[in-house]
Amino acid sequence: MDLIKHLFILTLFVSTVVSDLMKNIKPEFYKQNDEACKVLEKEPYFDIDQVVGKPWRIYYTWNMKLDKKCLDMNFKNATQSTIHRIWNDMYEYLEMQPNWEAATLHVTMGKARHELLLFADQGPAGSFVGVPNVVRDGNISPTRKAVPLLKFRMKLLRAGQFLLMMDCHMGVASLSARADQMPYRSEIERTAAELHLGDGFPACLNDTNKDEKFFVQ
Repeated sequence: MDLIKHLFILTLFVSTVVSDLMKNIKPEFYKQNDEACKVLEKEPYFDIDQVVGKPWRIYYTWNMKLDKKCLDMNFKNATQSTIHRIWNDMYEYLEMQPNWEAATLHVTMGKARHELLLFADQGPAGSFVGVPNVVRDGNISPTRKAVPLLKFRMKLLRAGQFLLMMDCHMGVASLSARADQMPYRSEIERTAAELHLGDGFPACLNDTNKDEKFFVQ
């Protein structure tokens, strides 16, 4: 399976209709990940105007490994046409309905086939509820009223140089920077360490900045 597809399916694991697997996941698992998300609530900083525009490239991850694979995310303001299209695709499959008129961000990943519609949620800046368009992805066959809303936290770091994004259900998190402004690996490692999210993994390993030497042990 293509790694980008695997990543998308992993981050949307709670949205797949695999009831036997879901029954085996203990509530403590979700509680632990929700607690990890609360780390992002400390000194929250999120500005939509700083996030939309040029692609963000993932350079560090937690609870998933990309290694040499590069994954870009594109954020755009949600338009009425996009909201209506995703509503048309997903309305009958969602367990609960979001306030569709309050959609804020449209996120695409990979070759723009994988997408999320984000809605500002209660809580500190950067709190979002997400609707994954699993119908468009084509790799998941949902049943009616079986896809839960996702919960995300996002935070801009170092005056907007880095974007931290975490799935609060599955604990999958990523640290990204603008694809055309590759930071030094030392900056990435230092920023990741300061978050105290546990052991993670460098991603997009072949990308370098000004020939900076970087070796993975």
